[in-house]
Amino acid sequence: MSAGHTAAEVRGPAPGAPAVLEPLREEFFRNAAQVDCGERDTRPGLRLLGEHDVLALGAPGNRGGHLPEAVRLIEEIAASCMSSAFSLWAQRMVIEFLELAAHSAAAREVLPGLRSGELVGCTAMASALRDVSGIEEVPVRARRVDGGLVLDGPIRWASNLFPGAVVVLPVHLGGEDRAVVCLRTTDAGVRVHDAPTLMALGATASSAVTLSGVRVPSGNVLTEDLPGFVQRFRPTFLLLQTALCSGLAGQSLRGVTPRLGGLNAVFADDAAALEARHASVRGRLLTYAAAPSTASVAELLRLRLDGAHVAGEATRLEVTVCGGAGYLAGSPANRRLREAAFLPVQSPTEGQLRWELSKYA
Repeated sequence: MSAGHTAAEVRGPAPGAPAVLEPLREEFFRNAAQVDCGERDTRPGLRLLGEHDVLALGAPGNRGGHLPEAVRLIEEIAASCMSSAFSLWAQRMVIEFLELAAHSAAAREVLPGLRSGELVGCTAMASALRDVSGIEEVPVRARRVDGGLVLDGPIRWASNLFPGAVVVLPVHLGGEDRAVVCLRTTDAGVRVHDAPTLMALGATASSAVTLSGVRVPSGNVLTEDLPGFVQRFRPTFLLLQTALCSGLAGQSLRGVTPRLGGLNAVFADDAAALEARHASVRGRLLTYAAAPSTASVAELLRLRLDGAHVAGEATRLEVTVCGGAGYLAGSPANRRLREAAFLPVQSPTEGQLRWELSKYA
């Protein structure tokens, strides 16, 4: 166990977690500090999960009631290491996209490697949600050529941009026409920009990409119905993002409870209120995951926003009750605080969530 990780932090998983995760928890805890400081990236964790056949839990080709298990898996990894959980979320969503387009040559080619963790998946679909919501158009332009498309333009932000990663992104075909395609980071004309220094999640290979004359064969076009495609994947997209929030919040609250004695007793009411809000988020999350089609878009957006708020407040409370120890840059509580700062800017951002929810008021 690495320095800064207490025995209390690696106790058993939350109720309902997939049993297969229990022997893996210590591995993610043990490596969290190295991942956080950039000494180790998130690919070994993906391969480890692939070896245990859990990367595609609840995906369209593997439903069978497994989406709640995927939620719990991401919660548990987020409690251990948000960087690893975020890379897992991106991997899982790329599997989702390709299984929704299982007819394509690309899906047949890369899905086995994605499910095993030997290939890394990068979701660059944030602009698809903004386009469908009427916020801004997809920035990557595509023109038709014999045998496929040629792409030009920016991917303003994406993660898991490791060499050879499979990237799924929307493209603008002109007028009202849009498509979703996949390519590899090593394809000709794909330039992955140097990764900037981040507060956390630096091990997730997050950066921007410029596409210049990138040829995409017709077999890599997953759909030309962007609104319909978004409608199909958005529930899973938002639910698994909420699992990131719920897992992080739950771990911070577990760190708060044993520290509420003495002077910290004044925070007991704050902790109880956060526990209740976290229970509400987690209850809705598991209910919707069991039957995603029963949740409205507004309910999913509200859940995602509530989850980010609870995670932010829980991590701040944990640092507060830890005192000076929580201010140490290498402490788990400090890491969780920095990880939570990402949630309001993860797409859909807090601004986008609130803007979209205003339409349902």
